[in-house]
Amino acid sequence: MNKQEVFDKVATHLLTQMETSIDDGTCLYRGPRGLKCAIGCLIPDGLYTEDINKKLVNELPSEILRSIGAKTDEDVQFLRHLQRIHDQRPIYIWKYHLKNFATSNGLVWKL
Repeated sequence: MNKQEVFDKVATHLLTQMETSIDDGTCLYRGPRGLKCAIGCLIPDGLYTEDINKKLVNELPSEILRSIGAKTDEDVQFLRHLQRIHDQRPIYIWKYHLKNFATSNGLVWKL
């Protein structure tokens, strides 16, 4: 996936789910009731394991990173910024932060 495709998938996912994927105060790639975080929605089912839940995106195995389009450090930082929107921003302003993210990264806002 290119950056626009990654962004579109993450933004659509977050703004549809409108709930954090969290358990005991910890953000999870995949959490209770099928919830997924910004990056969790990108990870193919065959590569997901519960042991990655407590890792930041830059700590994920290279196989997972490649599968979601992260080939360079810049790509990983792009994903990390999306992860922060889910992990650190209140849900009611996700749309605002996603729009700003799109603008600052030269992406098209489609939602």
